[in-house]
Amino acid sequence: MRSFDPRAWVVWLLAGGLLALGTRNPLYLLLLLVIARVVHGACAAPDTAGYGATAPRLPFWRLAGVILFFSTLFNLLTAHVGETVLAVLPDGWWLIGGPLTLEAAVYGFTTGLSLITLLSLFLAFNAIVPTAELAGLTPAALYELGLVLLVAITYVPETARHFQRIREAQAIRGHRLRGLRDWRPIVIPLLVGGLERALNLAETMVARGYGATAQVGIPRRARLLLLLALGGALGGALRLVWGRVDGWALIAAGALAVSVAYRELSRRAPRTRYRPRRWTRADAVVVVAALLPLVLLLPLPALAGAGLDYAPYPRLAPPPFSLVAGVLLLGLAAPAALEVWP
Repeated sequence: MRSFDPRAWVVWLLAGGLLALGTRNPLYLLLLLVIARVVHGACAAPDTAGYGATAPRLPFWRLAGVILFFSTLFNLLTAHVGETVLAVLPDGWWLIGGPLTLEAAVYGFTTGLSLITLLSLFLAFNAIVPTAELAGLTPAALYELGLVLLVAITYVPETARHFQRIREAQAIRGHRLRGLRDWRPIVIPLLVGGLERALNLAETMVARGYGATAQVGIPRRARLLLLLALGGALGGALRLVWGRVDGWALIAAGALAVSVAYRELSRRAPRTRYRPRRWTRADAVVVVAALLPLVLLLPLPALAGAGLDYAPYPRLAPPPFSLVAGVLLLGLAAPAALEVWP
């Protein structure tokens, strides 16, 4: 199985997430959802993201159905907008009183579909990229913070696996959950196991010299860049609140200043890697294929007649679909294509 660079997967996730947030067209959202599931199935290892065979898993499509149902129902009962009236509830009913329209149901369905698409993208990323490799993406200046986040992320699936093992062992002994007292044989071993893992991790970190490096001060240039980044972010947010599009330029400038500042700090805190990854041609293909729809569709949606801002109001109409936009979105399936055709 081909292994892509984690940085390429981060670009893939950001591009897919921004595209899912930038469109309200259900056809494009369905296409993104299918692409995410295909990439998940083609590139994820059998033991995905460290979740062992004994880890509890919630079926994805069952969860998707629940999200779609409640999202559609909530918008149908609360948004009384649209011309296609399905039913009318008494006006005296607080919040839900009024006409129930087909357009409101479709809008709620689209909102739920957007959430499911984002969830599918994150699940694919979590299943494909090992959590241990995520530490390599952390800047050297934020190494301690990245390590803390990595330990927190890995603690959740490990606790889930431990809970499942304890539950199976107690079930073999004939234990059944009937009340609060029946949880004691499960909770106590779970807490003890978590404490033992924490102590073992602490001893391992001390044995490997964690925290023994010299403290590196923050240079004046990095402080100035961080202040400029904060000012750019605040100014850009205020400009966006006032309805000015140029706020995005200030936010982008702030993000650039932050990246330059942390690059400066990372040079003063060098880190070595046991097995440094090499950027390959396949990684470049994944990045370019993911960035193309992001660069061409979101800033220039009229370039391909994409119809990204579809809304069913005031009267429901079929959502538009551009073949050019669909082909560009298929670029997100490049990892699966490279996996099938090496």
